Amino acid sequence: LNEDELAMVQDEEGRQFRADLLDQLLSDEYDVPPAGESAVGIEDNSFLSDKNIHYYTDIGLLSFAETRQVAARVLAFNTENPEIAFDDSTVEQLLCGIGSHHAGILPAHKAFVETLFRVELMKVVFATETLAAGINMPARTTVICSLAKRGDLGMELLETHNLLQMAGRAGRRGMDVEGACVISSTAFEGPDDAITILTNEIKPVVSQFSPSYALAVNLIDRGGGKLNVARNMVEKSFAVWESTQREEDLQAALQTLDTQDGDLLPEEQFLNALQFMLEKELLEARDGTSRTGTSQSKVSKLTALVDVLADGKKLKTVSKRYSGAAQILELEISTLKYLERELREMEEMTPDSELPPGFFDSDKNEFLSEIKTQRQRVMKGEREVNNNILSAMAKVTNNRMRDGTDGSESLKKALLTLRLHGEESAFPEGAPLEPGELNAYIKKSPKSKRRPLLDQNTFAPSEENESWDQMLALLKILEAYGCLTAGLGSDESDSNPESNKFNVTSGGEHVGRLGMDNSLWQLCALGAAWDATYESAELDRFQEEFEEALADFETNGHDSMDQEEDDSSGIPKPQKEAKVLAEYLCQLSPSEMAGYVSALVVDAPRRSASALESFHKLTYLQQRVVQGALLSLERLVEVQRKFGLDDVIGKCQLELSSCDVVTAWASGCSWNEALAISGAAPGDLVRTLSRTL
Repeated sequence: LNEDELAMVQDEEGRQFRADLLDQLLSDEYDVPPAGESAVGIEDNSFLSDKNIHYYTDIGLLSFAETRQVAARVLAFNTENPEIAFDDSTVEQLLCGIGSHHAGILPAHKAFVETLFRVELMKVVFATETLAAGINMPARTTVICSLAKRGDLGMELLETHNLLQMAGRAGRRGMDVEGACVISSTAFEGPDDAITILTNEIKPVVSQFSPSYALAVNLIDRGGGKLNVARNMVEKSFAVWESTQREEDLQAALQTLDTQDGDLLPEEQFLNALQFMLEKELLEARDGTSRTGTSQSKVSKLTALVDVLADGKKLKTVSKRYSGAAQILELEISTLKYLERELREMEEMTPDSELPPGFFDSDKNEFLSEIKTQRQRVMKGEREVNNNILSAMAKVTNNRMRDGTDGSESLKKALLTLRLHGEESAFPEGAPLEPGELNAYIKKSPKSKRRPLLDQNTFAPSEENESWDQMLALLKILEAYGCLTAGLGSDESDSNPESNKFNVTSGGEHVGRLGMDNSLWQLCALGAAWDATYESAELDRFQEEFEEALADFETNGHDSMDQEEDDSSGIPKPQKEAKVLAEYLCQLSPSEMAGYVSALVVDAPRRSASALESFHKLTYLQQRVVQGALLSLERLVEVQRKFGLDDVIGKCQLELSSCDVVTAWASGCSWNEALAISGAAPGDLVRTLSRTL
């Protein structure tokens, strides 16, 4: 290799490749000087000179000898890894005995911090919660600076198991008799939140079993073409075991409700009945057995309602928000009525004959303008009230009582008892439940002991059939794309794939070896697989009818002539699209291919540029490839929908945000240049490059 770490390596065919710098970035090992070695020999003007070591000993947490050891280790690391050397601010922290550990720093830097901490050359580490799991870095004391973290839905309180895992790092085995955990209060989380988290039940382990194309192919191969191995694996999965608990949970919850009803307030009995009915419906919706719908949006709405009813703090917050919105709406309506009354009175007044005509016109116009503005405010207030989750909860309650679903009679009985229990009920028997009425019941009901009535962690999937049906859907799609073929002895007239024996084709072997979340999509995106049985024909028919409709408004027929020419080729359209995509791919340079591959394997960052902006950063050849891949993507999505594959299992990824930086990196740019292009943290960029490789 060239001594310059930025040099490129050239193979026998003249292709250029990066040197082994990425090995340094990915490495979590480095040469550590012996414990007795110091920073002797460093020049006086060096950042790590003895003069500076004395300074950092005075202001830091380490002794003079410890600071010298850290200085020697830092010097060795920076000398051997010049392009990823620690910057001055980080070196200052290390010499003071302080470090940081999170996903945004390089693996080698994280390993350096872990080593210093284990050999007691670092006294304080600022870290994210990932440090609490899987890394041997125990401490005498842990400090939880915040009880909330930012998630996909904004700031959320920590889960109980996360907090206990972090607190459990306090106390070093063989070194400390006990450990201490300090939970600091913030302007947003206080002692009540800490008590709530610490006293909540730890959520049970939930099955993460999810079939995939690669799994289906590999199980077929292990079973010699039969489905017995795949069937046995599904039957023995943790998800199926969870399903056996569902009925027991339902019966136990019913017995608990019957036992507690005599000791509860009528408002609490009604809320429990509503919560039980919604939790049961949520389980059924997740199973695909609910009569009221099983769509993802339906599950999301039910989940939101159940989460509020099962959490006293959330229920209290929602109630306060509804009360505030309702009061504002009431005030806006009163203001509108006042303005309308003033306008009517002005119109009814008979002006004095001495006053000139049109004397009140300006006042009337001003009132009309104010009334228009006020009506908009009322409409805004109505939207806020209607969008409140209590309005949705009241609507769902009325629909369930009217539809006669399971639990509706108990709910009707609880509501009737509640209305009769009130001294002056404004809602007669049989009247629908109003959001304001529901809010009044919530205010009167105790909230401190609210918790889930059913184990909502036994839902995914709650029955064996769900996982097996998805496995069968995967097999049908693989067969449609030529990755599996029916073997000898299979009955082609039998629509049940369980009775068939399959052969794994070369395409299927590639799917199994890729092992990605959606290996079939990766294969299609590389032009190596297509809809061989033309299951996506409906997509083309729709497109043709759409183009014919557009042609009615045009005077030329170029589009129809092009279509006829395409049809005369004799090659099925999906295969032709895959062939064109493969031709485009062969025109890419190695660096352009690396950038395109990153779009297939790299997860989308939380904050990234728009897809259009990322597309414009691609080279011309990459843009052509992406356009061809989108056609294959559209077909695969249609086939997956046709066979009923779950959207999560069949997710197809085409994330363009990292293409430009990966292309530049593969072309030979420096590490610092790649960081500047990506705008990402070093650790995030390393994961992108590693995943692409």
